[in-house]
Amino acid sequence: MREVIIPVLDEAQAIPGVLARIPDGFRAIVVDNGSTDGSGEIARAHGAHVVHEPVKGFGAACFAGLIAATAEVVCFMDGDGSLDPRELVALWDEVAGGRADLVLGTRKPTGRGVWPPHARLANRV
Repeated sequence: MREVIIPVLDEAQAIPGVLARIPDGFRAIVVDNGSTDGSGEIARAHGAHVVHEPVKGFGAACFAGLIAATAEVVCFMDGDGSLDPRELVALWDEVAGGRADLVLGTRKPTGRGVWPPHARLANRV
């Protein structure tokens, strides 16, 4: 089984679109890290396995996802829609094919105005 761990904190608006683009054959594990907007319930309604992690922080959420995972190899991705889940297959194939032990993707804006000014500035630094 292929699994993708998606830590979320108040991503109710974005998570339906993210989950809709998860490729067939991947099990989505959404780790709700204390959302107040119903992100976890929305993710569950869209077919994700949802884990609630009360300890705040990205690291705690990622670790909770690893504990919940059953696959030997897992993927991680943000739940804010900044990454394209359809790219998971290509990343997974590199590891499954023995060509890599670790594969990292990068965010690339697809159009003008996709990222807010502070994010564009941070990526230049």
